[in-house]
Amino acid sequence: MTYAYRQIQLSTKLSTRVLDTGGDGPVAILIHGLAASIEIWERIIPRLAKTCRVIAFDLPGYGEADRPDAAYDAPFFVMQLKAVMDALSLERAHLIGSSLGASLIVRFSEHNLDRIETAVLAAPGGFGGGVHPFLRVPTLPIIGYQMGRPLKPTNIFAVKLAMADQRNATPDLINMADRYSKMPGGHRAFVRTLKAVIGPFGVKDRDSFEEQAQRLNRPTLVVWGKQDRLFSHRQSDRAMQLLPNAQLLLLDKCGHYPQWEQPDAFVSTIERLLVAA
Repeated sequence: MTYAYRQIQLSTKLSTRVLDTGGDGPVAILIHGLAASIEIWERIIPRLAKTCRVIAFDLPGYGEADRPDAAYDAPFFVMQLKAVMDALSLERAHLIGSSLGASLIVRFSEHNLDRIETAVLAAPGGFGGGVHPFLRVPTLPIIGYQMGRPLKPTNIFAVKLAMADQRNATPDLINMADRYSKMPGGHRAFVRTLKAVIGPFGVKDRDSFEEQAQRLNRPTLVVWGKQDRLFSHRQSDRAMQLLPNAQLLLLDKCGHYPQWEQPDAFVSTIERLLVAA
C-alpha cells in the first residue's frame, strides 16, 4: 500500500513532511534518528497500520523538513515533537523512537508525560557514555565541522556501519541518505545535533537524561540489536535499571535499526505492548 505525504507547518517559519495512515486505531508516532528520515520506517509501517493510525514525520534538519539555523539540541527537538502533535490535534499517542528519536522521547517526557501512552525506545543514546568513534569525530574542536562533511563515501560507511547484515545497506537507502545529507543546511544540522549530545569522549549530559528516565513511568519497551556498533546493546542494562516500567527486547542479527533489519519481531512486540496498555 502506498501512503501519501504532506507538509505541515510547525511554526510560521518551519514546516516538515508527515505521513499519516489515518484510521480509528490507537495513534503511534514514529520518530527517526540522526541523519535518518521517514523512510527508515517503511518496512514496518504497512504492518503497524493494520492496527494503528501511524504517523511518521521528518525531524527538522533531516529528510524533507526545513533546516533552520537552530541549536538542534534537546529543547529544540522536544518543541518540534510537541508542535507535530499540536498541529495534528493529538492529545496523547504511543511514541516509537529510534536512536536520537528514542532519546527525544525521554526528554519529551519531562514536561509532557501526560501526552505519552507508551514508549518504545530503540537503541537510545544516553544510557551509557560509549559511542562509536565515527560519531565522535565531527564533535572535535576546530576540525570536527569539516570532518563531518556529507561525502558519498562517508555516507556509505555510515549506513553500512548501522547494519548487522550488509545486504540491508541497500543502494536506495544509501542514495537517499546521501541526497538528504547534502541539502542546504543539512551539514550544519547534522554537526549541531551531534555536538548537542556527544563530545570527543562520548555521550554528554547523562545525569539529567538518567534522572528523567527514572520518571518515565509509562509502559516502555527497550529494543536493541545485539550487533549494534554505534551504541552497544550492553547499555540496555542501565536502561532497565532506570526505567520504572520497562521490558527489554534484544534482537540477534540486528544492528542499530531493528525496525529495518528485524521488522517482524519489532512490530510483533510493539503490538503486544499496545494491547497490554
